[in-house]
Amino acid sequence: MKLNNINSVYSLANILYGVTINPDNFEDIVLNGLQLIGNKHSRMYRYVGDTTNRILELPCNLSFIESVTIPFEDFQSTSDTSIFPLVQNAYYERYNEAWKWNKDPLYQSGKLLNYNEINNALEFDRDYSNVSVLYHGVIVDDNGLPLITDKELTALAAYAAYIDLYKKSLVLRDSNSFQIAQAVKQEWLRACSDARVPEHISQNEMNEILDARTRWDRKQYKKSFKPVN
Repeated sequence: MKLNNINSVYSLANILYGVTINPDNFEDIVLNGLQLIGNKHSRMYRYVGDTTNRILELPCNLSFIESVTIPFEDFQSTSDTSIFPLVQNAYYERYNEAWKWNKDPLYQSGKLLNYNEINNALEFDRDYSNVSVLYHGVIVDDNGLPLITDKELTALAAYAAYIDLYKKSLVLRDSNSFQIAQAVKQEWLRACSDARVPEHISQNEMNEILDARTRWDRKQYKKSFKPVN
């Protein structure tokens, strides 16, 4: 799927609607419009870092976390029959992990850690090194701004133009400008609805759409379900 830089909205709004958005407000307007559309384009990321004072800062594009691990196998090191650590269990676990090379992307080898999520960071019981965080993150550009599809680009251009024209009509107290802004608003609402529809529906997604479940006593054509007196 092709994704565009969000700054393309600036030039497209000027081409289609003849408006020039204030650069100081451009990012806020476009990000607000993208939030109204409600789409998010994400993929799996793996972030590895060391904690500082029991805190690990998280990437800014994080949506939600799948797992947090360290590269040491989790095994039972003591028992009620031995006072020495059962170090051989570490070798057994590593042998078992060697057979899991074909696991799905959500699987991470290592020991799962307990943590508390505070703001945009993770808090642990002590410091750890090489902490691996598997998470779903929004696809962003080099400046940390989300990438958008062609449909979203068209919708955001209409939204930016509507906001600019509406604001100018209020400042100038101009009814003609207000009517133009309302016409552009309708274009924005149409393009917003269009942007919410996926550009491609896979066979699995279509199967879920068509797999409708019905009640056993649902009415049928030329069948009567009236109670008998």
